[in-house]
Amino acid sequence: MSIPSGNVYKVHLADPGGRTNVIEVPTEEFEATERGLALGRTIVPWHRVVRYTREVTHPVDDALRSHAEMRVWVDDGSAEGETIHLRGDRFEAGPWTLDLLVERALIVEAGVFHLTKVHVPWSRVLEYERMPIPAEVPSRPD
Repeated sequence: MSIPSGNVYKVHLADPGGRTNVIEVPTEEFEATERGLALGRTIVPWHRVVRYTREVTHPVDDALRSHAEMRVWVDDGSAEGETIHLRGDRFEAGPWTLDLLVERALIVEAGVFHLTKVHVPWSRVLEYERMPIPAEVPSRPD
């Protein structure tokens, strides 16, 4: 697997009739705004945006620490939706979207994780839950 370049967004749009269309947009032509996504000269309102993603990498040494986990349930256009589990430090609630860093692969040669940055508009978020990791309490020596 090669290291992702991160210079393209994949935008998933809801089309009439319940279909979903995926388009690729260069980062220099992409902007998230209060009313929707600006894709070059075209504006797509938030109610049509299912999600948008971008491939990124993250160093391995920081990624191996333990963190709380998040469970996120999103409307992906299917009857049951999609449930995503991720570490708490890879979850951010933004003004227009819920931003998630989802692990895809470990690239050992480069010493990095391959991640997909997923942005889900709030209208497509069904629920999310913070699930704390149980703490390990050392036993008393006496």
